[in-house]
Amino acid sequence: MANPKILVVDDEPDVVELVERTLRTEGFEVLSAYDGIAALDMASTDKPDLILLDLMMPMMSGYEVCEQLKSNPSTQHIPVICLSSAHTMDARNTSMRAGAATLVTKPFLPAELTAQIRRHLPKTEQAQ
Repeated sequence: MANPKILVVDDEPDVVELVERTLRTEGFEVLSAYDGIAALDMASTDKPDLILLDLMMPMMSGYEVCEQLKSNPSTQHIPVICLSSAHTMDARNTSMRAGAATLVTKPFLPAELTAQIRRHLPKTEQAQ
């Protein structure tokens, strides 16, 4: 079985690099996008098994990206885990209303992020 494919979306290259390294070590295939528009394109064409989505990005917020993913029949089934440095209930509630499976606050422990990914991956896509 192929390794689960995770799309990482963040406008901070250092964050993307850290997450990529962590996920590859855990056996995931990783795709990266640095803005919401690229993320929407990649989600439609590359069909990731799960999306890690930063909330605070220029041009299009993670909330808007999540709403568009969930309103598109070809991407609505993909679980979205939002990432944010906002440690507020409002951020969590707004991301849930947009369709996210959960919100992980930055900074996060790599093990915490990996556990959340495994929890929200479709069961048929679990990494070995």
